[in-house]
Amino acid sequence: MLTSVPIGWLWLLAAAATVLSSCVLGSWIPLRKFRIAYPVIMVTGGAVLVLVCRVKGIDLTGALVMYACAHIGLTLGLLPQRRMFREVLERWRRGEPTDHLKAPRRHHVFLAVCVVGVSLAGFALTR
Repeated sequence: MLTSVPIGWLWLLAAAATVLSSCVLGSWIPLRKFRIAYPVIMVTGGAVLVLVCRVKGIDLTGALVMYACAHIGLTLGLLPQRRMFREVLERWRRGEPTDHLKAPRRHHVFLAVCVVGVSLAGFALTR
C-alpha cells in the first residue's frame, strides 16, 4: 500500500517521524547534549539504512516506511517514562544518586509492544 506512494512522500514521512521523535524526546529529556546527539545519531542511522538498502538492492520505499514506523513506535513506547526522565535529570543535576530510579517492568513491556506493534503495522503497509 505505502510502496505505491511516490518516494518523495516517503522521504517526508521519514523526516517528519525523525523531527517529531527528536522534539518530543528532547522535551522529555531536557539535556542539551541529548537534544544535539539524538537527532544526529538517528539521521546517521537513517543514512546507513539507505546506503545498505542501495548496496544490497533492497527496495528503498519499504526501508523508509520501517524507519518512520520505528521512530513512531519508540516515541509512543517511551510515553509512560517521561516523568521518570525528568526526575532522573533533576536528581542528577542536584548531585543526588539516581541508581535506585528504575522504570517499572510494565514500562519496558509497553515500549517493546509499541515498537514491535508499530513496526509490524509498517511491514503490513508495505505489502
